Amino acid sequence: MSLTSALNTASAGVSVASSQTAVVARNVANQQTDGASRKLANVVTINGLPSVVSITRVTNAAALKSLLTANADDARDGAVSDALTQLQSTVGATTVDDTTSPTALIAALSDALSTYAASPESQASVDAVQAASDLAGALNSAADTVQQVRADADAAIGDSVSTINNLLTRFQAVNETIVKGTVAGADITDALDERDSILQSLSAEIGISTVTRSNNDMAIYTDSGVTLFDKTARSVTFEAKTTFTASTQGNAVYVDGVPVTTSGASYEIKSGRLAGLVEVRDDLAVTYQDQLDEIARGLITAFQETDQSGGTGSPQAGLFTDAGSLVVPTSGTVSEGLASRISVAASVVATPTLLRDGGISTNGADPYVYNPNPGETGYTDRLNELVSGLKTAQAFDPVAGAGTSLSLADYAAASASWLGVKSQAASSTAAYSATVKSTAATALSNATGVNIDTELSKMLALEQSYGAAAKLVSAVDQMFSDLLNAI
Repeated sequence: MSLTSALNTASAGVSVASSQTAVVARNVANQQTDGASRKLANVVTINGLPSVVSITRVTNAAALKSLLTANADDARDGAVSDALTQLQSTVGATTVDDTTSPTALIAALSDALSTYAASPESQASVDAVQAASDLAGALNSAADTVQQVRADADAAIGDSVSTINNLLTRFQAVNETIVKGTVAGADITDALDERDSILQSLSAEIGISTVTRSNNDMAIYTDSGVTLFDKTARSVTFEAKTTFTASTQGNAVYVDGVPVTTSGASYEIKSGRLAGLVEVRDDLAVTYQDQLDEIARGLITAFQETDQSGGTGSPQAGLFTDAGSLVVPTSGTVSEGLASRISVAASVVATPTLLRDGGISTNGADPYVYNPNPGETGYTDRLNELVSGLKTAQAFDPVAGAGTSLSLADYAAASASWLGVKSQAASSTAAYSATVKSTAATALSNATGVNIDTELSKMLALEQSYGAAAKLVSAVDQMFSDLLNAI
């Protein structure tokens, strides 16, 4: 080997070691950066001279795909669990000490009626009416809470759609950089990291799948197969509602004009926060609202007044009414929004003894008066009948999902149990999904992330390589000097 060849080889070694050291330093600097992958300097030897020809990154497509799926499931399950926890904590539970749940307040009303029957003083009648008012108020409040949960979910859907559109816009810019950089042979590793990071954020909002094509171009689809991105970002649209009542139906989310959240739609998404929020708004909260409406309808039915004259007068609402109406709702059929409208009849509030005597619907007039001698304090038949009515099985709408033939108290308990089971199951599922997501994230980090010990060890090796190459350059330089001096 000539001195010139030796000098060229040593110089190339210094250059390669310098480039590799720069890549290692970059890895160390990004060790704490979310989504940053390990970069590698690829060295080839051409005509005996080494050189760095490209910078690539460590990837693991399978691990990334697993993380995107786990991310979407975790976001969906978290949204459902949070909403159910909110419903359960505000409506109340069935514990002995709880005084806010419909179950507890139905029991309190039954006790108050029994006390009134046993102690016919005026205060007992007032207390019984107050217990009825507390129960109606609790149902009103619970119904409001359900609608607030639906309204919050609807607003969150709007936020999620806005986030998705922003992410897709960012994705388009980064994807174009990657495609152009790939064609030009530029270092695109940081852009690839950013694109993966966007995919992770996007998967938290909506379940996705991806396809990578030539020149690193990538297309994105929803988990139901609708195109979200292909060369350009597709428009995701949604129109939020300003208010929610029991009869309000939320709007669907559209991707490029295709509905992806309407129940029964051909392309309904299955995961991501968006799917969880829609499930809360259109399914879980609606079912619970139906149960509250059935409790309210059952109360009006249990306390209805019938014609006591033997005539053909239709039963009329008694202690409880649908916003003052005397109409008794159809048995076994959900009366939409009734829980938010149920109230105690104004006549019995003004004259609590009507609870004992009957005639609430007619303000003390026949033919709906039960007490043969109105005002007689010893009359307890009607009060005992009302207590018995709370314990008598009646028909409930199967659509509500809490039973079809139960006493009112048992139905309220079944409703609370339904919510508790759903909440507990959602909490467990969310905890499991969070664990799966954490495991997938760790697997991806282990496969593609930066290990500081590995990088520092490589740094030491590169320093030695750089030092050896530099010494060789110095030695050749000295040889050239000695040779020139000898001439």
